[in-house]
Amino acid sequence: MTPMRIDSAPGLAPGTKASPRPSLLRAVLRPSFILPAVVAACALGLGAGFIAFAETATRPYDPDSPRTEAIVAMTGGSYRVSDAVTLLSAGHGRRLLISGVNPMVRERELARAVPAASPLMACCIDLDHRALNTRGNAIETAKWTRLHAFRSLLVVTSSYHMPRTMLELQRLMPDVRLVAFPVQTGALNPQRWWKDAASVKILGFEYAKYLMAAVGLRLDRATADPPVPPLRTART
Repeated sequence: MTPMRIDSAPGLAPGTKASPRPSLLRAVLRPSFILPAVVAACALGLGAGFIAFAETATRPYDPDSPRTEAIVAMTGGSYRVSDAVTLLSAGHGRRLLISGVNPMVRERELARAVPAASPLMACCIDLDHRALNTRGNAIETAKWTRLHAFRSLLVVTSSYHMPRTMLELQRLMPDVRLVAFPVQTGALNPQRWWKDAASVKILGFEYAKYLMAAVGLRLDRATADPPVPPLRTART
C-alpha cells in the first residue's frame, strides 16, 4: 500500500500543516456584526446621556443664588414668573425680562396675576410678547441684554427646561455670565423621576429637544466664517 503523502504549504517545512487563518477579524468586520454593534453603542450613549440630563434637570437649586445685573424668566410654568418677581424684589437683579408673554396679557393683567409685580412694573419689569419658543426666548433675551448692556443674567425657568435654555442663551451671548435658577414644578418628580411615567415622558421629550439644539449649535460653529486675522503693518 502506498503511504499517504502530506503536502506542506508553501514556505513551511515538509510535513507541516498550514494553520487556518484567524477568522475572528473577518467576523468582526462583517456588516452583520458592525451594524448591530454601532446601534448598540449609540443606544448606550443615548441612554447614558439621558440619565446625565435627567440628573441635571432634577437637581435642586441653590437658594443662595448670586446676584446678577438682571433677571430673565421664561413663561410656560406657573411658578416661573412669581419666583422671578420675588428674586427681583430681593435684589438679585436690577431689572426683569419676562419672555414669551401672551400678546393678550399686558402689565395690568400680569400685576393682577402676580400682585408682587405691581409696584415694580413701571420701573423694573419688561414684557416680551414676540418669543414663541425657546429659541425665540433666547433671541429676545439677547436683544434686551444688549440694549441695557447687562453682563450677567439670572435665568429662571423650569428645571427640565433649563439645560436647553442655557444652551440657546450661550449660543447668542457667549460673553454674558449666565446663572441658572431652575424652578421645580408639580409635573415632575425630582426625587424618583425614573419611577414616574409622566416624569420620564417629560424628560425624554426635553432631552430630544436638547439634542437637536446641541446639534444646531455644532452646525452653527462648523459653518461660521473663520475670524479674519488683524492686518500687520511693516515696521519702518
